[in-house]
Amino acid sequence: MKRKAFTLAEVLLTLAIIGVVAALTIPAVITKVTKDQYVVGLKKAYNTLKAVEREAIQEHGSMENWAWSAGGDGSDPTADFEKYFLPRFDVLKNCGATTEEGCFAEETTYLNGSSMGGFNDTSYYKIVTSDGMSWVYRKLGYTTPLYVRGWFYVDVNGLKGPNRFGRDIFEFEVYPSNLGIKPHGSYYADGITSVSTNNVNSSCNISSEGYYCTAKVLSEGAMNY
Repeated sequence: MKRKAFTLAEVLLTLAIIGVVAALTIPAVITKVTKDQYVVGLKKAYNTLKAVEREAIQEHGSMENWAWSAGGDGSDPTADFEKYFLPRFDVLKNCGATTEEGCFAEETTYLNGSSMGGFNDTSYYKIVTSDGMSWVYRKLGYTTPLYVRGWFYVDVNGLKGPNRFGRDIFEFEVYPSNLGIKPHGSYYADGITSVSTNNVNSSCNISSEGYYCTAKVLSEGAMNY
């Protein structure tokens, strides 16, 4: 009885085809999984911020009645952050409003790939929480309740790359009113008339800076860009 078997050429051809298919599909799968991890991290970060907000309101009352410290854009963020927000975070490392390294990536980029720089100066208050997330708080000088009082930035995977807005770095805005903490893209500080303008479905694409992607990702539950 004559037995049939694959020739060496046929085996090599099959392996080559499998290799080509893997090369085409595996990167896409890895990218999808990585994006999903960023989305999960962002949802967790948002839940953390809302819990911090609720606890702060329970202790200090409504946000419009808080004794916000005076100062202009980029001024010392220490007083507001340490009084209202810091005690509610599970802090692993506290770099404060200093140039100390190790709490946030030294170099960051926008979603479009251009350089954003870093947060290693005294206008940013920086911490790392026990879940490995890096946080920054920046105080702004607006006092009108419908204007942004401060910004939160979170890197959902800490110091790991890519350290890019709209991927692992996201921005939230703090309003000294019943608006509270909002994902950037749903409310923004361009003036009272634009506070209610919804930008979830615009201003977030691979050619943008990526700030508005926070609201888009949370709204859609995915990173569709």
